[in-house]
Amino acid sequence: MTKNTIDLQQLNLTPEVEEELRCWNDEDVAFIKSDIKDGKEMWLICAADGTKIAATDDREFAFVMAKQNDLKPTSVH
Repeated sequence: MTKNTIDLQQLNLTPEVEEELRCWNDEDVAFIKSDIKDGKEMWLICAADGTKIAATDDREFAFVMAKQNDLKPTSVH
C-alpha cells in the first residue's frame, strides 16, 4: 500500500481534532474520515500522523482495508 503525505488541513477537521491527531503517534491506528471528491462521497484511510493511506467509496470497506493491514480503524467526524 502506497502512503502519500497530506496536510491535515486538507481533511477539513476541526482545530481540536487536528491538534489531537498531531499528538498521536500510534502506528497501529487508522483514521477513517469522509470526504467529497468530484461530487462523490469518499472515505479516507489516514495514519495517525495524517498520512493518507488509501481512499474508497465504501465506508465499511475502508474499515475492512484498515483491519486487513493490521491497523485499528477509528472513525473521525
